[in-house]
Amino acid sequence: MTEKTKNFIRAYVYHPFSISKALLLSLAGFIAGVFIPPLIIFITITLYLPQLPDIEKLEDYKPPLISEVYSSDGVKLGQFAGRRRIWVSLSEVSPYLVNALLAIEDNDFYDHWGVSVNGIIRSFFKNIKAGRIVQGGSTITMQLSKNLFLSSKKAYIRKLKEALTSILIERQYSKSEILELYLNQNFLGKGCYGVEAASQFYFECPAESLKIEEAAFIVGLLQRPSYYMRNLDGARQRRNSVLAGMERDALISPQQLDSLSKLPLVVNTNNYGRYKAPYFVEDVRRYLEAEYGEDALYNGGLTIYTTLDYEVQKLVDTALERKLSSLQNWNEKIKHHDDTLYAYRGIDPEAGDSTWLWKQVQGAVVVIEPSTGYIKAMAGGRDFYTSQFNRATQARRQPGSAFKPFVYTAAMDNGWQPADKVSDTPETFPMEEGKEWRPKNYDGTYLGDITLRTALMKSKNLATIHVAEKVGPQRIAEYATRLGIDAQLEPYLSIAMGTSVVTPLDITTAYCAFANGGIKVEPIMIMRIEDSEGRILEQNFPEREEVLSQGVAYVMQNLMESVLDHGTGYGARLSGFDRPAGGKTGTTNDCTDAWFIGYTPQFCTGVWVGYDEIVSLGESQTGSRAALPVWTEIMLHCHEGYKRREFVPPFDEVSFKNICTESGQLATSRCPETVKEVFLLKNPLPEEMCELSHREGEREHRIIDNRKDQDFQKGGGKKDNRKGGL
Repeated sequence: MTEKTKNFIRAYVYHPFSISKALLLSLAGFIAGVFIPPLIIFITITLYLPQLPDIEKLEDYKPPLISEVYSSDGVKLGQFAGRRRIWVSLSEVSPYLVNALLAIEDNDFYDHWGVSVNGIIRSFFKNIKAGRIVQGGSTITMQLSKNLFLSSKKAYIRKLKEALTSILIERQYSKSEILELYLNQNFLGKGCYGVEAASQFYFECPAESLKIEEAAFIVGLLQRPSYYMRNLDGARQRRNSVLAGMERDALISPQQLDSLSKLPLVVNTNNYGRYKAPYFVEDVRRYLEAEYGEDALYNGGLTIYTTLDYEVQKLVDTALERKLSSLQNWNEKIKHHDDTLYAYRGIDPEAGDSTWLWKQVQGAVVVIEPSTGYIKAMAGGRDFYTSQFNRATQARRQPGSAFKPFVYTAAMDNGWQPADKVSDTPETFPMEEGKEWRPKNYDGTYLGDITLRTALMKSKNLATIHVAEKVGPQRIAEYATRLGIDAQLEPYLSIAMGTSVVTPLDITTAYCAFANGGIKVEPIMIMRIEDSEGRILEQNFPEREEVLSQGVAYVMQNLMESVLDHGTGYGARLSGFDRPAGGKTGTTNDCTDAWFIGYTPQFCTGVWVGYDEIVSLGESQTGSRAALPVWTEIMLHCHEGYKRREFVPPFDEVSFKNICTESGQLATSRCPETVKEVFLLKNPLPEEMCELSHREGEREHRIIDNRKDQDFQKGGGKKDNRKGGL
């Protein structure tokens, strides 16, 4: 027996077991276990406290947030962000995502106090074995403290600060608050920060609607987001690793793991900057940037509620593209490929070689609700991502005959009646510098003395010019401006032919007053803007101004309704659009611009079609042929679900009388054809009864007399829009 063994036996024999000593030693161990670790932590925190971040700053933490734009029917149209981040509460996150996160990142999250001792010990031995730092052993709280306050440098002193900061965070905030901060903070690739932005970007759904495999994919991105976006096979393997962690923790069954792991990875990886209604959204963006600044726009988390109706917008986009494609295909068939009017030298995007490329027929549409001014739809061209130029708001083009209603409005408000006669005969008008202006009717025919209703209905240029000559160009310009034309109008006689340039938005806004009983409304794109806390920053309500009496507005509406019923807009009726409506076609020289602006009580829609350059759309491509079909298709469909509404005459301002269609005088029993005409009570009313006998010989003589001036001498002054030439 060794001496050591003898000493042990001697000690055991002569010093038997003592309960008091055991209790004392146990108490000492308990005290040491309970008080020494907190004391060490307290001393460590005290030593490092000056170097630790101020946790109180989390109370005022405002991360950069994405700004979102919504339509009036709840569709998200677009978003603006430097960093894509959409803040969501924990209750708005799929439980699958939370379970996946805890399984793979911190499965004892609800049990620790910010630091997982087991995790630290495990990572310590792995790092010793590897000879370098390969695993951090961080909890979710530690990762949050690193992301918010510290650097990502792998160093033990940083890990110590990270752990101490996590303890402070856990003392200050609940587990739910910490988890919510974490879910909204992390970078998840493709410019996305937080799970909501990632869910919407990769899967086009909110975080609360994620499926199990989608949630696992997003959680898997936390490890190496940029790498996995370059390596989708690796991303799929990482997703499956997360699913395996969920199965290990009994969050999904083995059968689910097997089936979900076999699913292909289907994610959007190129979902940048694609707006719905892009021309409209871009106009909203420009306004926000000018009004609130870049920081608020891209980082402020604004929510913008607009007036646009996305269902109407889809109708607009479809109808416009269908017509423009048809015109484009036709011109490419009949024009030579190297005709510099319709083609240009450019680089073939596929071959990369220089070649002849076709210029594109463009168009613009604006749909406004006349009673409010709300812009319900806007298209500024064929493809926003090819050309961001918004032709609805930025292109200034001659409206042609679409300007004529302003001529007749000025006339009606200054003593004229729809049944008054005006001469539709050719005439030469003197200009400055000895030049002459010899305007023509589009179809080359002249009707002699005709009523103002017929002149507008048939879009007779000479008759309209004669009205403008008597009313005065300056007065016409004033009425157009009053109704909403924002452009600089040139007060020359040619104004009657629509030679001053306007935007589609301006002229459509001006027509709203005819549909709205003489009330002008300012066009509105944005109904409300809220900040990230839901506080209202801006709210817009309809701005109404009476610019015409109800009587004048109704008479003009009645005149323009005859354009659709019997005139240049009759194609809409042939296509099945039978609602009460008014409107006017417009065509400029050589069919370079084609217009139709028309309205019902519910919608006022303006359509422009043309090339960006001053180039003809093609022979006979008038407003009736190139623009009216687009208008008709839009109006046919956007009125579905709306009740039929009539334009109600204000009988205290207008009256109706039967008029002989031949003489324009009050009808008698001898008159074979009569029409019920509207009259403004404030203007002189007809008193003379029809004096015609309506014998056949008399009628033939009158027709011949009306046509005697149709042999019009050709030639004339040069086109000079600046001085009123056409």
